[in-house]
Amino acid sequence: MINRANNWIALKRVCAVVAALGWSLCASAQANKPPYKLVDLGVVGPAGQPFQIANNGIISGAVETPDGTADHAVIYFRHQMFDISKPGLGGANSEAIGINGWGQVVGGANKSPNADPQGEDFCGFQTLGISTATASCLPFLWQQGRMIPLPTLSDNHGNHGNNGVALSINDFGVVAGAAENKTIDCPTYDPAAFQFQKYQFKPVLWGRHGIEELATVGGDPVGSAKVVNNKGQAVGPTGTCSVFGLVFPFPMQPLHAVLWEQDGAPIDLGSLGGNEKSLWGNFADGINNSGHVVGSSSLSDNVTIHAFFWSRETGRMQDLGPIKNNTQITNSLAIAINDSDDVVGSSLDFATQFVATIWKHGVATDLNTLIPANSPLHLMFGCWINSSGHIIGVAVDGSGIYHGYELIPTDEWQR
Repeated sequence: MINRANNWIALKRVCAVVAALGWSLCASAQANKPPYKLVDLGVVGPAGQPFQIANNGIISGAVETPDGTADHAVIYFRHQMFDISKPGLGGANSEAIGINGWGQVVGGANKSPNADPQGEDFCGFQTLGISTATASCLPFLWQQGRMIPLPTLSDNHGNHGNNGVALSINDFGVVAGAAENKTIDCPTYDPAAFQFQKYQFKPVLWGRHGIEELATVGGDPVGSAKVVNNKGQAVGPTGTCSVFGLVFPFPMQPLHAVLWEQDGAPIDLGSLGGNEKSLWGNFADGINNSGHVVGSSSLSDNVTIHAFFWSRETGRMQDLGPIKNNTQITNSLAIAINDSDDVVGSSLDFATQFVATIWKHGVATDLNTLIPANSPLHLMFGCWINSSGHIIGVAVDGSGIYHGYELIPTDEWQR
C-alpha cells in the first residue's frame, strides 16, 4: 500500500481537527475521554509497517533495521515485537503481511542464493532503497518457528516462476497472493524507470491441493489476490505490468477491482466512473466474512481516487469520500473492513497530507480526532481493523520518523 513508497514523497505533519459528524460516540467522548487508546508500536522505518491484526490481537508487520540496510518480518504479541526473519529463506529481507488467529503468518522474502535470473524486484525491496535486497521474492508460510516457501506457478514442462508473495491467510489456512509463471509478457521492462517486471504474475490461492490460479478479467495479463475470507472468497486487482505501485504495492497498474467466489469465478466490481486510462486505476483491498468488499476506484475525471464499499445486496460501489474538513484533500483509500462493516484507510492529497480515516455507515472521520489530543504521533494510514475494533496502521512523529501504532477502543481498554 501507499505507505511502503512514502520515501519518495516529502511529508509534513498534519494537525487536522474534525467534528465527528454522524458518529454519536464522538460528540461526547472528545469532551471526556477519547474513543481510542493509542499504543505506539515503535519505529518501523520508511520500508516497514504493521500489516494486519488478527482477532486475538497478534499483529504482522515489517520493520526496517535502524541502519536502513534490511527489512525484517516481525510479529507483535501484547505490543512486544518479535523478529521472525531469521533464518527465513536465507536472504536478508522479508515482510510478514498476513496473519490468522492461530499464529500462522504469510508474506514474501528474499531467497539465497539469488532465485531470479531476470533481476526482477517483485517485492519492491530494491525500489524502496534496501541495500541488501536481492532480485528474488518468494511467498512463505511461517508457523511453529519455521519459514516455509510456497510454490509459484509452473508451465507445461514443470518449470516454476521465480517470484511470488503471500498476502493473507484465513482461519482455515487458505492463503491468498500472487505468483509468477514462465510467460514473458511485460513489455514495459525498464530498470532505469524502476520497472523490473518481465514475467506474468497471477492471482492465486494456496490450499490443501497446492496452488490454484485465479482468472483475471478484461484480458488483463497480471493480478493479485489481496485478501481471502473464511468462506474462501478473495479480492484483489488485475491489470497490466507497470512500475512498483505507489497506491498498490505491486509492479502493476491495477485496472479492475475483482471478487473471486468460492469456486474461483471472478466478478468485476466496476468503478466509480473511471476507465482504463485513469491515473490510479481500480482495485479491491479488503473483504469481510459477509462478502462485503472495500477498495479504491478512480472517479470520472480519471485523476481523483475514492475509497469504495461494495455489497452483493446493492451490486454496485458506494463512494466513500475523504474527510470533509480539508478542501485540499480530495482523495481517499479504503484498505480494510471488519465484520461490522467498519472501514479504515486514509484521506490524502498524494503530496503532503495523509490522514488515517475510519468510515462508519459511510461517514468519514479523522482517526487523529479520536485519540488523546497530546499524542506525539500523526496517524497517516489505517491498515487493518479486527472484529473487536482494534486498528493498526502507520504514523509519523514530529521528526518525520515512521511508527507503527495500534488503537484500542477505550471501553475495552478499561475492562
